[in-house]
Amino acid sequence: MPHSGSFGLFLTLHVLSAVLLVGPLCVTTAAAPGLVRTGPAGLPRMRAAARTTRYYPPATVLIVLFGLVIVRQGSFGSVRGFGDPWLAASVVLWLAAVTITMAVVGRNLRRAVHEIERGGDARRQLPMITIGAAAAVTCWVVVIALMVVKPGS
Repeated sequence: MPHSGSFGLFLTLHVLSAVLLVGPLCVTTAAAPGLVRTGPAGLPRMRAAARTTRYYPPATVLIVLFGLVIVRQGSFGSVRGFGDPWLAASVVLWLAAVTITMAVVGRNLRRAVHEIERGGDARRQLPMITIGAAAAVTCWVVVIALMVVKPGS
């Protein structure tokens, strides 16, 4: 089924923004525990990861906005409406991923950076970063699976 016109444009923007935002965010989030384990040698990469976990999650609202435009344009293929359970679950999981990334992973990464800058040991931040990273990446993976499979459609 071809996707032409404005539907095709917004579908392209939706997928492109997902690839460019969620991909790096997942990689950075998943790598965060390893970065903390490197200690002072990993400080430059930890700072970059802390910035990514601060700025990329709110930027993912673009993915949602482009997706809402697609749904708003009406029924097309497996996208029927805002009431689709897989779509509602995706939005809830997106909110969870954004919240966990910013409030757990990002915050504890920033604490780890400050701890290392003061000459301390950042490894005490590891449990929360690791748990948060696992939870956030799991949310993103499930959102992607829901977007592909669209169960019940």
